[in-house]
Amino acid sequence: MNYIGLDIHKKSTQACVMNDSGRVLMNVRFPSNSKDINEFLDKIELLGAASIFMEATGFCMYIYDIIEARGHDVKVAHPYKVKALTAGRAKTDKNDAEMLAELLRLNAIPESYIPPKELRELRELTRFRQSLVRNPACIKNQIHAILAMRGIKAPPPLRSHFSKKHVKWLRSLDIVQLDDFLDIMALIDFKIAKADEDIERICHDDEDVQRLKTIPGIGDVTATSFVAEIGDIERFASPEKLASYAGLTPIVRQSGEKEWTGPISKRGNATLRYLLIEAAYSHVNCSKESKLTQFFERKSQAKGSKKAIVATARKMLEVIFYMLKREEVYHAH
Repeated sequence: MNYIGLDIHKKSTQACVMNDSGRVLMNVRFPSNSKDINEFLDKIELLGAASIFMEATGFCMYIYDIIEARGHDVKVAHPYKVKALTAGRAKTDKNDAEMLAELLRLNAIPESYIPPKELRELRELTRFRQSLVRNPACIKNQIHAILAMRGIKAPPPLRSHFSKKHVKWLRSLDIVQLDDFLDIMALIDFKIAKADEDIERICHDDEDVQRLKTIPGIGDVTATSFVAEIGDIERFASPEKLASYAGLTPIVRQSGEKEWTGPISKRGNATLRYLLIEAAYSHVNCSKESKLTQFFERKSQAKGSKKAIVATARKMLEVIFYMLKREEVYHAH
């Protein structure tokens, strides 16, 4: 068995091939593209069976898919844990690739979870939709700025900004920049509606999505996003593990008899954390009698609403954990 460490960058990849005894057979660099990756795989397949290890990056998944499609055992390293294991070592691409191969050979890999391809595609869709939703706020601010610079104020009957009547009035002003911004907003709205249709079609029969929708304040898109971001619930042994994955656990530092607990770590899935906080806001506004809302109100009195909503988001994640584990719908009381 040979062990291969890949240090992947946008333009190039450093690959170290190591045998069972720890001897480096090759440590080479090649361009990061499908053609050169396949040529490298052709070479190592001549050397016998191989296991491959790469560090997680924002652009490694297409390489992962190429390797997996060719039938190789491929694992992805957790970047924070790899950094902790290699502190003090000279930081070069050659050393990084060799270190990854060595960790794989010693079976000491800090492995990162890679969702199945279908789930990754669903995650891409829900994140794309989320990015579209965030864009109009910036455009609306630009429109307000254009009006303010010209001293233009909407008539009192049109105080509801960006309603159909308000948009019609904006277009009647015959300002080129306004028309362009409104065209962009219309296109974004169209794309959001299209993404919503795709999400509904894909997850209409998904049982986990339907269960999560029983939580007040959570609809199709948010429930589907939770399923896409969490993945297989069985990989989490406890609600605390899931909260850590979402970056909702506090930082803890301990020395001797002293222990300090700080704010949430924010290490982990930032998208899931954002969704949970938004869902918590939505829930406490529409379900005044639920235990989650009562928890939020108690925390608000003690620590303020900002800290309370984060704590409520973590509590909601605990509820989601047990709903998915036990295959149950939401119980308000």
